[in-house]
Amino acid sequence: MNSPLAAPDLSGERFSGRKACQVLVAARQEFLLHGFSGTSVDAIARSAGVSKATLYAYFPSKEALFTHLIEAECKDKCGNIPSPDLDRGLAPALHVLCRHFIDFFLSPDSAAFFQTISNERYRFPELCHLYFNSGKKNVLDFLAAYLEQARDKGLLSFDDPPIVAEQLLNLAVADLPLRAALGLEARGEAEAERIMEAGIATFLKAYGSPNASSG
Repeated sequence: MNSPLAAPDLSGERFSGRKACQVLVAARQEFLLHGFSGTSVDAIARSAGVSKATLYAYFPSKEALFTHLIEAECKDKCGNIPSPDLDRGLAPALHVLCRHFIDFFLSPDSAAFFQTISNERYRFPELCHLYFNSGKKNVLDFLAAYLEQARDKGLLSFDDPPIVAEQLLNLAVADLPLRAALGLEARGEAEAERIMEAGIATFLKAYGSPNASSG
């Protein structure tokens, strides 16, 4: 599981310099502490130990900086999705896959960043659209393709991959995203694990093929 202070890789070809990374790390910390609206460019520059001119040399606005952080978050979230071997059993594979998303929402840092974006849904709805299109959509696309592989192996039977992918994700994470968005305490690991296992069992009852192996 991610540590409470874990953060996505904020480096990149465009922002590979030391000062740029300082700005990104400081901005993420300030946004998590004070929210997007409550964070000023001055505060970010002070926290990063750079001038406002240096900050603006990399990011023309606070919105552009926050946008980059959202993209980095989504890239990290989607780039690290496991692809467990289906030949070792469908249920164990789904467990590994779903556990990845449980860990994301149980991580205080990830949940706090998710909440920060959610809090800006009225003032800056485009940021929420960016997070959704760069994050959840890519996750669902990955899940749909993975479940199609399982179907091709005769382990699952379904007609609509996108819908089935969303159903699996919803069954696995349950109300964890809502709790994060509302700033409520996350479920404990043991409880989240039980809900996930029950969700996977329900999913397999609905779509599992007789040829599927429980592992």
